Amino acid sequence: MELALQIQKFISLMRQLYNHTTLNLIREEKVLIKKEKLLKDVMTKRVVTIPSTLSIKEVTKIMAREEVSGVAVSSPARGIVGIVSECDVLQHFGKRNWELLTAEEIMTPYVEAIRPETTLVQAADVMQKKRIHRLLVMGRDLSEPQMPAGIISASDIVREIGRDGS
Repeated sequence: MELALQIQKFISLMRQLYNHTTLNLIREEKVLIKKEKLLKDVMTKRVVTIPSTLSIKEVTKIMAREEVSGVAVSSPARGIVGIVSECDVLQHFGKRNWELLTAEEIMTPYVEAIRPETTLVQAADVMQKKRIHRLLVMGRDLSEPQMPAGIISASDIVREIGRDGS
């Protein structure tokens, strides 16, 4: 009788171990899938673009209307030249004649471009190394002036990581 009880305990323990291992493997697989997920599947495809000459006051109106936290800044001759984010606006808000400043004057001028086939992990790595929160996703040769195919933000990546399904 005691041997039968020990065998039952052993079987129960093995089932728990199997279930625990299986759940961990499923979780790890979901994490791997998220790591390998491509920007083209996660990026925001609608990129709000504004002219570089637009006043900061007009920029804030567009950001509010479009419900975005950042906009791409374009120049007719050079394509996308920067990004204006909420943080850029806040740095100048309340200063003397702040509403007269242009997008070009307050934007983050260096735009980091990345390809749609880039993984979330690679994009997060670029953001960390460059200390930026947004990347423009470009479709063709990154050296040519062009309009972005999409935009990915640190918030987008965090939201994707936090989703239950993969």
